Amino acid sequence: MPNIFILPSVTGKAKKSRMEIIEKYDLEKIIRSDLIKILNTDLIYKYVDFDTGLNKIIKENSLKFTNPADFNDPFDCNENLLKHDNNEELINNVFNQIYQNTPRSVRRKVIRQLKNPDSYSEILKKERERFRLSCFSEKYNEVLMWSYYANKHHGICIGFDFPHKYEDHFILCHVKYLNKIIPLDGNADLLRVILYWLTTKSIRWEYENEIRAISNNKQEIIYFDKKFVKEIIFGCKMTNQKIETALTEIKSFGYDLNNIRFKKMEISRESFLLKERIIKPSL
Repeated sequence: MPNIFILPSVTGKAKKSRMEIIEKYDLEKIIRSDLIKILNTDLIYKYVDFDTGLNKIIKENSLKFTNPADFNDPFDCNENLLKHDNNEELINNVFNQIYQNTPRSVRRKVIRQLKNPDSYSEILKKERERFRLSCFSEKYNEVLMWSYYANKHHGICIGFDFPHKYEDHFILCHVKYLNKIIPLDGNADLLRVILYWLTTKSIRWEYENEIRAISNNKQEIIYFDKKFVKEIIFGCKMTNQKIETALTEIKSFGYDLNNIRFKKMEISRESFLLKERIIKPSL
C-alpha cells in the first residue's frame, strides 16, 4: 500500500469555501501539526488492569492492537462521518490507490461503482480493516482513566518512550477532539483522509488526551524492546505487598529497575485529584 507515514511539502493556499469544510491543504497542515506535536511529546501512558500490564505488556513485551470497528464509541472511526463529494478527481485518486491492478476490462465498472456514495462507504470500511490501533494517553494521573481502564485504581499505568515511527510496526498520532462534524474536501488524498479519520473523536472524550499507535499490518499483537518502558505507576488501591511482589517479578523478567521510574498514585487530601509517590525498589 502507499506509505501514509511520509508527509509531502505543503504548498499553495487553501481556497475559501462558502461552507465550513476541511480542504486538501488544510488537511495537510493538520497532519503536519500533529506530527510536530507528537515529536514534542515525552512519554505516552497505557492504563491497564494489573494482570494485563504485568503478564502481557511487561513480561511479554507486547501490545494489543485492535480493529477500530470494535471500539466502544460508535462514532469512533465510523465511515459515515467522512462526507465526500465524489467528483472525478477523487474517483481517479481512489481508483489509482486501491484498484491500480484492476484489468482494463473492469475499469469502467469499478469507476461507475465508485460514483455511488454507498460504494465509497464500503471502500472506507474495507480500508479500515487494514488498520489496527493501540490507545495511550499523555497523562498518567487522570482519575477517570484510572477508573475506566485500570480496574478502578487496582491496575497500573505504563509509560513508554517510543519514537513517533517505531520501525515498521506503527506510528504515533495525537487524537483531535471536535464538537461538530466538519465535512472533508473530496479532493483530499484518500490515505491522508483515513489517517485523519483514525485520529478524530468527539470532544466528549477530550479528558483522555489520547495518543494512538496506528499499524497497517493487521497484527493484533506487536512486540517491543524493553528499553522503551520508562515508568511503571501503580494504582492508589494497590497494596504495598502486591507492589513489592510486582517489582520482584519485573526484575525477573529481565528489566533493569535502575532504568525505570516507579510510582504509586495516592488520593490527595486537598482536592479531588491524584498525587504521586516515588517508589525506590530495593535492588
